[in-house]
Amino acid sequence: MEGRRYFLVTMGCQMNRHDSARMAEALYGAGLEPAVSLADADLCVVNTCCVRDKAENKARSAIGRLAAWKRRRPGRTVVVAGCVAERLGPGWLAAFPHVDAVLGPDRLDALALVAAGPAREPLVSTGFAAGVPSDFLAARPDLVAPGPTAFVTVSKGCSQHCTFCIVPAVRGGLRCRPAAAVAAEAAALIAAGARELVLLGQAVNDYAHDGAGFAALLRRVGAVAGLRRLRYTSPHPRFVDEDTVRAHADIAPLCEHVHLPIQSGADPVLHRMGRRISREEILRRIDALRRARPGMTFGTDVIVGFPGETDEQAGETVSLVRQAGFTQVFAFAYSPRPGTAAERFADDVPASVKAERLRRVQDAADAVADAHRRSLVGATVEVLLEGPSDRGGGSWQGRTRNNDVVHVEATDGTASPGSFVEVAVTETRPHCVIGVPRVVDR
Repeated sequence: MEGRRYFLVTMGCQMNRHDSARMAEALYGAGLEPAVSLADADLCVVNTCCVRDKAENKARSAIGRLAAWKRRRPGRTVVVAGCVAERLGPGWLAAFPHVDAVLGPDRLDALALVAAGPAREPLVSTGFAAGVPSDFLAARPDLVAPGPTAFVTVSKGCSQHCTFCIVPAVRGGLRCRPAAAVAAEAAALIAAGARELVLLGQAVNDYAHDGAGFAALLRRVGAVAGLRRLRYTSPHPRFVDEDTVRAHADIAPLCEHVHLPIQSGADPVLHRMGRRISREEILRRIDALRRARPGMTFGTDVIVGFPGETDEQAGETVSLVRQAGFTQVFAFAYSPRPGTAAERFADDVPASVKAERLRRVQDAADAVADAHRRSLVGATVEVLLEGPSDRGGGSWQGRTRNNDVVHVEATDGTASPGSFVEVAVTETRPHCVIGVPRVVDR
């Protein structure tokens, strides 16, 4: 195994990026080094996503291209991991004979079995673990130092069964991790240098373990010594309860930004989606959080063109984006996913209409976001530096507590990733603001 190098390709959501980080730690612990590029690697892991059909098609293309890569050097290993691995299982081997292992998102611990090189027989490991504490792959800051922001899994799977969503089929039902284990991992990451933590779950606030709900978990993690910022993603609006609202008022590290997926702004569409919440209830929860923590901003996810959606209902989504004032919106055109309840619905919104509705949502979202960024000009904001900016010139990039991307002009040389900088915002750009540093807190 000596001298072997790995290369990770990650597709899809933040949960996948977190899984990839855990796989990287496992491979490093098994003696492999990260490769600078795919050409230098001996093992390639493609961590797949199937939330939308385009993501799944992208995964198939990536795996197909690896056949030629594998032929160029004897002993190379190809691993398919993640949600599409779970969905297709052994089907990957039939379609792509060069694949050496197929690992579902609950079976990533089997990666060590293929780290040394291709086995005589391909490995297929899928299915869902029971959810005991050892089933949750904890970060290994003793092996790989965390960056300024670190992620901690609090649950696996989802039991909400929204009609459009494939997650329960490929990640299983909800299984929650003990709060003590979450807090212990959080403390280890902070001790190793992380400044900000993000709690992860498919419906992260649908949490309950040994009588403790999500608000109790927030309070426990929020009390970790040295923690400066705390976030969570992605919550379901139905589980934003009074305890969670009070937690936002009480817990200083909790940031003034929540990504709260609405999916639609029209009650009939929300009903067909199986969201079990109304437009008015969503707005009440947003208002409650804003009252609890002044200055709160919100992001969201939106699906346009869901089966049966009328133009009027699409307009209600646009109006909710404006009314709620979402500063960050991820909007997508609906695509049927196999195994979901909505697959049985007629996909009756033409692609051209979906594209037009998507443009309307994006235009509304851009207008809200632009107004928000303009409001920051002249203000001083706290920025957690993440690394060098792609703008060059010695500038840095980081985020505010409201999750705004900030490019910081060159500091006096005392800053580094993980530094907190007071920044005077001077101008806006699409998707970011620019500012000059005032004070650096290392």
